[in-house]
Amino acid sequence: MSSPRPHPALLAGLGVVVLAGIMLGRAVTQARAELEVAEAYQQEGQLARATEHYRRSLRWWFPFSPFRDEAVSGLESIAISLEHAEDRAGALLAWRSLLGGVAASRFMYSGANRAAERAKDEIARLLVLEEGAAIDANLSREKLAAEHRRLLDREAAPHPFWGTLLLLGFAAWIGSLVLLIDRGFDPSGKLLWPAARAPLSAALAGLLSFVVGLFFA
Repeated sequence: MSSPRPHPALLAGLGVVVLAGIMLGRAVTQARAELEVAEAYQQEGQLARATEHYRRSLRWWFPFSPFRDEAVSGLESIAISLEHAEDRAGALLAWRSLLGGVAASRFMYSGANRAAERAKDEIARLLVLEEGAAIDANLSREKLAAEHRRLLDREAAPHPFWGTLLLLGFAAWIGSLVLLIDRGFDPSGKLLWPAARAPLSAALAGLLSFVVGLFFA
């Protein structure tokens, strides 16, 4: 007597869990590795290279990451040190790397972020301090800084509607595929079109919603 076959839905669920675990494991190892390299370069005084690796560590974001705050602190420290050394270009790069790293790891909703807000303020201030910047458009330094800050604020967080569509589309896509595997085939593996029509259509709709949400979010 042959042993009972595992339920297709169970196999699909296990596959999703394994895939999520692999992705999370890679994010953890890469974020930690980039952070360690950045700290080593910072201790050696190679601040440009440290800036790049801190930025990479930020981009390897995952929920409740213990490395994010360390990368943010490292970039803030580098920016302050470089400005004290009168290297405004290097300081500006560090603040932009911080802002870019935070923006790259944003999720469906991004509320007020202390690190990002401070980075925007510092970027606007340093841009004004660049030689000749205050002459532009006959604006005072304060007004020019405010204008730079306004332009930085236009880089909006992901739109909640498109972010929601992305998540719901992904859930519908995966759920419908699981349902298709469970009900759309007979024991011999032959497609049962009447039973497979609805989950297949739902899977295609979910995939389309996911792609559209990903594009516009």
